[in-house]
Amino acid sequence: MIKVVENKNTDPISEDRVSVIEINGYLFGVDILKSKEVFPLPSFTAVPNTREFVLGVFNLRGEIYPLVDISLVLGLEPKPVQSSDMVMLLEGDRAGVGIITDRIHGVHLISSNSIKSAKGSISLEMQEFISGMVTDRSTEIYLLNLERVISTLTSNTIN
Repeated sequence: MIKVVENKNTDPISEDRVSVIEINGYLFGVDILKSKEVFPLPSFTAVPNTREFVLGVFNLRGEIYPLVDISLVLGLEPKPVQSSDMVMLLEGDRAGVGIITDRIHGVHLISSNSIKSAKGSISLEMQEFISGMVTDRSTEIYLLNLERVISTLTSNTIN
């Protein structure tokens, strides 16, 4: 959802709401329209013959979803699973997927004119999945390109 706000110069500034999640020390912004819900790490079942980023599957109110560690897709070290982890359920065009996170930092309002390129501050592997970055109180938040992340996760879940 994009909200248009008038600034003092009468130039419209679009703003997006993003959920900020932490994975392996990095902060990522996730479009709240793609995030269905957030909940504590559920019990999950490992599934043989799946890609290394698939931790398993879990049941949420009768629906089965894959649980994935997107740190591997982003070229980061694997995220150690801890009982304090949270899961963010993302909804793509064709499928839903739960991503494991260290922490949820809440919802932030991001103005379009504060988004800059992340090139040079992240690895080439990660650049494919990042649409830009913003700085909030000297902290960098990388905006995830969820269409690309979900597409990669759902098309590559089996070896």
